[in-house]
Amino acid sequence: MIAPALVVIIAAAAPPSSPSPGPAGVDERLRTVRERRAALQKDLVRLRSEERSLLGEVERLELEVRLRGEELRETQLVLQRTNEQMDVTVRRARELEDSIATARPVLAARARALYKLGELSYLRMLLSVDRPSDLFRGYRFVSALARRDNQRIAGFRSDLAALAATRAELERKTREALELRASLERTRRGLDADRRRKEKLLTEIVERKETHAAYLQELEEAEARLQQLLQGLTADDVAVPIPVFKGSLPWPVAGRVRVPFGRRKHPRFETYTVENGIEIAAPEGTAVTAVHEGTVAFADRFRGYGLMVVLDHGGKHHTLYAHLADVRVQPGQKVATGQVLGAVGSGVEGAGLYFEIRFQGRPEDPAEWLVPSEGHAANH
Repeated sequence: MIAPALVVIIAAAAPPSSPSPGPAGVDERLRTVRERRAALQKDLVRLRSEERSLLGEVERLELEVRLRGEELRETQLVLQRTNEQMDVTVRRARELEDSIATARPVLAARARALYKLGELSYLRMLLSVDRPSDLFRGYRFVSALARRDNQRIAGFRSDLAALAATRAELERKTREALELRASLERTRRGLDADRRRKEKLLTEIVERKETHAAYLQELEEAEARLQQLLQGLTADDVAVPIPVFKGSLPWPVAGRVRVPFGRRKHPRFETYTVENGIEIAAPEGTAVTAVHEGTVAFADRFRGYGLMVVLDHGGKHHTLYAHLADVRVQPGQKVATGQVLGAVGSGVEGAGLYFEIRFQGRPEDPAEWLVPSEGHAANH
């Protein structure tokens, strides 16, 4: 029988989650997670090589949190796949145990019968026929009987060997599952520590006047670099110019406007900042879509804006989508209205999308371009 302890370990090793997809689904998700993790590691290496700054530190900590999150998802998926493999192995072991249990008394009874006939038992059976004319038929019967006995014994031995190998495989998978579970707990603790470091820095930016002032200065420098970038972007005009849809463009993501466009007063330091776009609160991972057809003019990390996509809509109109968790388009690619550009990431204010609309490089209030919606009203 399968050791009860192994079944207990299997149950204990299973991560708390919704019903799992099939192995092919897990493998596909695992491949996607590993690709994202590799991209994050590459970005993190590049960011660590750049000059130290508050903007860079915020982005570095955000990347580390996201990287640790991907590592956690990867470990969970590997553990899920291992548990599914263990379930298959347990079922195989039980099938072999049942087969062996069924075959054992049959073979034992056969062995006792042959033992009673003594040595040369098959020959004795052949010579026990009454009439010489039955000798040929008896020969065929005894041959078939011997062949069947050999097959039963060979099958029994094969099942015994397979059961031993299956039990060894189950023990190996159990050890692997326990190691993965320990790794999962370590990764969870690391993720919590990364989040605390990020929250500490963000708290300093918000609560310490000197740090806040330095951060705003870096944001202004980032804005100047963005202006230069936008001035250098050119693309063919789209079929339908974006001004035709002013006031009726779809929202890039559903959510509340957390930070509105325009001049904003800091509640603690009595300082003013100018927001060139809006921040829309939305859960991390939510799909971000293009508000109008256009050409991808930029799709990469940009200091101060994180992972960013800029669409050129022709006529010197651009839309900007920043603080993304990932990007699913490439520079030069034509995109349609509503096409997914990436996923919501996180900025200083928390999870959400930073969105801008610019004409000739100058920011315009997105509220004047997007379709009015009570669900997107800003908190003032």
